[in-house]
Amino acid sequence: MMAWLTGPGGGAATVGFIVLPMLAGAMALWGRRLGSYLASAALLVGAALSLAVSLALHQWANQYGTLVLVLAAAAFFISPAYLEGLAHQHPWPPGRRRAYFLLLGGFVASLMGLGQPWPLVDLWVAVEATTLTSVALVALAPGGGPFEAAWKYVTMAVFGGLVALFGILLLAQPGPEPIALGVLLLLVGLGTKAGLVPFHTWLPDAHAEAPAPVSALLSGAELAGVLIVLRRGVDLAAVRLQSPWPHDVLLGLGLVSVAAGVALIPRQANLKRMFAYSSVEHMGVIAVGFGLGGLAALGALLHVFTHGLAKAQAFYLSGGVQARYGTVEVERIGHLHRHLPWTSGGLLVSVAALAGVPPLGPFWSEWLVVLGAFETAGRAWVGIVLAALLAGGFLALAYRTPRLWYQAREPRDIADPTPEPVGFWLPSMALSLLTASAGILVPWLYRGI
Repeated sequence: MMAWLTGPGGGAATVGFIVLPMLAGAMALWGRRLGSYLASAALLVGAALSLAVSLALHQWANQYGTLVLVLAAAAFFISPAYLEGLAHQHPWPPGRRRAYFLLLGGFVASLMGLGQPWPLVDLWVAVEATTLTSVALVALAPGGGPFEAAWKYVTMAVFGGLVALFGILLLAQPGPEPIALGVLLLLVGLGTKAGLVPFHTWLPDAHAEAPAPVSALLSGAELAGVLIVLRRGVDLAAVRLQSPWPHDVLLGLGLVSVAAGVALIPRQANLKRMFAYSSVEHMGVIAVGFGLGGLAALGALLHVFTHGLAKAQAFYLSGGVQARYGTVEVERIGHLHRHLPWTSGGLLVSVAALAGVPPLGPFWSEWLVVLGAFETAGRAWVGIVLAALLAGGFLALAYRTPRLWYQAREPRDIADPTPEPVGFWLPSMALSLLTASAGILVPWLYRGI
């Protein structure tokens, strides 16, 4: 376990980055808004330090921690306005509010562990920590729906965790048979936690019922972090077996996930469930990139960041929609640009990014994955299939989301007629700028490769 102290910036830096979110959670208990705003500012400072450390040590992969801290800063900033906005539906008692912020800090701390270069057993502990804290956060929301979603989530997650642990232990055994069985168990176990099809059944309910800031971190950071851990295990197994078939299995799961996500997006009447199935699609893109390797793997790593920003923004803004309209059912939302102008603009940016509209960030990372497929011997067919599926994903979102703007609503249908809280639109504008700037920076970075 000494590797626990040897992260990207050495022991002190690693422990500091993991402890910081827990301190932020405790800080958020002080005052109704001020504590959360101070916690958000502290996490942004931590994100800047994390980025500086990873750049100084030339460890680009460890910038996952920077993404987590940025998304967590937005979560802490948005949470007070979100919890108060839902008071007319499901009031949050003071005890639950305190538990929410403490658990949110623990959840972010465990997410920070997923990007560390630890042994697989240590990373498994971090994955389980994200499960325990996120399940508690889902169940914490008032009402029967969140508890039912949390029960389904924890059932699948415990199964996946135990299977993944057996797989990790088998990877350390001599001989090809235990290693082959181990990588298959790891693909099933961590594939369950990453929401890959057909192990994704818990994901739509959990993401739809969780508080919006928690859904943002689940979809924008946790799923991709688990896939990064899974890639470590698959790479190790492929080296020990001297065979590419573990990567081929990951590639196949990725393609199936993209296809399933694209097929299910237009069937969703719930905004958050639609974004959840979009996460299934995009986790499939990342899995395809990791399965291909080379340039496609670089595109997959970039997609962790570009998708994380856009998807987190989409879930954060869905919380604002829920607070204003009292629902996230697409058929009961309309004239979004009139009632929530800032939210409307931010949601338009995030949906366009998730649909792969150029020149926003996800378009370039998806393009690198497709291009990587064409540059891999014997894998041009993967590029053709993936490009066709991504075009279908664009059409799926183009079919479902326009009614958020043009569908007529009466003023009396709006649950909360007050102006948009700054706690919603300010982080949204910041994430919009990051999503748009990623589309400018990715081609510049690619030119230097």
